[in-house]
Amino acid sequence: MAKKLIKKRRPKPAPQNKASIKMPPETKRKFSARFKLAVFLGFISLVVYANTLKNGFVLDDGTVISENTIVTKGIIAIPEILSTPYRKGIGQTKNDLYRPLSLVMFATEYQLFGLNPAPNHFMNILLFAGCVILLFLFLDELFHRKKTIIVFIASLLFAIHPIHTEVVANIKSRDELLCFFFAFLSLNVFIKYLKNGKIALLIIGSFCFFLSLLSKETTITFLAVIPLVFFFYRDENKKRSVYIATCTVFVAIIFLIIRFSILNSYNDNEITNISFIDNMLAKPGLLFESRIATAILILGNYIKLLFVPYPLICDYSYNTISFVSFNHIGVLFSLAIYILLMEFSIRKFLKNKRDPFAFSVLFFLITISLFSNIPFLIGATMGERLLFFPSVGFCLFVPLAIEKCLVRSELTYPSGFKNPYLIAILLPVSIIFIFLTTTRNTDWKDNDTLFHADLKKALKNSRLNCYYGREIVKNAMDTEKDPAKQRQLIIEGISYMKNAIKIFPDYRDAYSNTGYAYFTIMNYDSAEVYLLKAFQLNPNGIDQIKNLALLYFFKKNYTKAIELFKDEIALSPGNVEPYSNIGTCYQNSGRVDSAIYYFKMAISVDPKYTKAYENLAITYNSIGMPDSAKKYQIISHKNR
Repeated sequence: MAKKLIKKRRPKPAPQNKASIKMPPETKRKFSARFKLAVFLGFISLVVYANTLKNGFVLDDGTVISENTIVTKGIIAIPEILSTPYRKGIGQTKNDLYRPLSLVMFATEYQLFGLNPAPNHFMNILLFAGCVILLFLFLDELFHRKKTIIVFIASLLFAIHPIHTEVVANIKSRDELLCFFFAFLSLNVFIKYLKNGKIALLIIGSFCFFLSLLSKETTITFLAVIPLVFFFYRDENKKRSVYIATCTVFVAIIFLIIRFSILNSYNDNEITNISFIDNMLAKPGLLFESRIATAILILGNYIKLLFVPYPLICDYSYNTISFVSFNHIGVLFSLAIYILLMEFSIRKFLKNKRDPFAFSVLFFLITISLFSNIPFLIGATMGERLLFFPSVGFCLFVPLAIEKCLVRSELTYPSGFKNPYLIAILLPVSIIFIFLTTTRNTDWKDNDTLFHADLKKALKNSRLNCYYGREIVKNAMDTEKDPAKQRQLIIEGISYMKNAIKIFPDYRDAYSNTGYAYFTIMNYDSAEVYLLKAFQLNPNGIDQIKNLALLYFFKKNYTKAIELFKDEIALSPGNVEPYSNIGTCYQNSGRVDSAIYYFKMAISVDPKYTKAYENLAITYNSIGMPDSAKKYQIISHKNR
């Protein structure tokens, strides 16, 4: 009784101000373990690729920035970018790609920074860090935050894997980064929608998926990935899962309609002919058996590069990989691996529809299928960038296998990080991968460095021989002042381009570049041999026509030159130069009236083309019309 009385007599605690009882859970939320791991992954991604900031424009970066006539208009060109095919800005009127989002970013960056590659590289690094963080957050949610260590290791492997150097170091691959970023952002938003059912999240997730498709068509494989995620691994609400799947299909249809409409307006909806130099499996007359066998071998090479990312090459053109048949041991081994992977994933999936091993393998198989060259040919024989999405499956499979086969117990956070088996594997692999990645980044410094490094690893690659030879010629013309050394370098460049022709005898670009190189050292006879061959291989190619026309101009064969410049006008009527060149041909051959006509035609095409005004002034002076000459001379000075 006494005890009860004492309890009753205890004074009540004084009421506290509501502000004073606010807990620091906000701080906990902001700096949770999950948040810290995500920040660490982003930081590692930035550090590993920081040395790409010193690199310039490399490989095909110029086609999306410096050489792209639409992108270099700046932000004013955004409506044009959104309504034209991907390669319209580099004069390729026949192309069946629609990827406007990366070009919109490049136009904006050009407006802000001009032709400065550092900001472009910085944006690539930043986007890659975002990709890694979004991957970690998605996988952690996919497995209900019960496999955080596994997911962290998977994301870390993705961040440091050398196979991704092409995507991050090559500015042009912004399309791949944006595609991945928005694809996984959509998955993260969809999972949030699955939890709380807010329609706004469903709309935002669908919009992110649409942005991913606008970046690159790769995300079309998510029409299989999304049902896999939301009907099996996160199937807590069937109705919402149906909404997610339906919305993604609807968005994909909208994208395909827009894409068809835009390409159709440029007559680009026909399947374009894939060049042999881009994809050797497009070789005319190649036996179907050999095509499929070689494609299977390449699929095996992809898996090999995931485990052993060396050597890495920027281009896998003919003859880096040889044609094979089904009796090749590599084909049989590759085929066996893929059959085992399919059998393994299906068996695991049927046993447990939420098995993480099944998800990792199925994700890999679904996303790699688009680049297999088996159901249809793509624009590349093989490419490291094509592993950007499929590598997610590999990076997840590895820590799962370590946990299952070596640790043999579940890796729980945070004690799992101290497991000696895990440390013994993860530490040396991380050191090796970081070293290989940062070293490979330096190869992407410029074209000369990249082609020289990769040619050592692929001596039989026709395109690399051509590219390296062309780069030697270009550098000699741009930087070497000593005529004797310049000539010596150009001859060296020619030798590499001749190697390219020896490997691939119908390589028109190699003939064209060799002809141009001979032209620069005034060996016009040899130049004509190679330029004529390039023209025969591609009689409708603007570069082939232009180079041959210029050669005939310098050989003073004005009749042939005029004929070819007219062909160039027919193919590219908006190009001002051939009009002016025809005028100069007529001027040099004494046909003044025709010269004046074509110089004025050049002005009508481009009223700011100074050279045409200067030529008109010279022409009028030559026929004793100083007043007209003075008029055009004044205009030319104003236009400068």
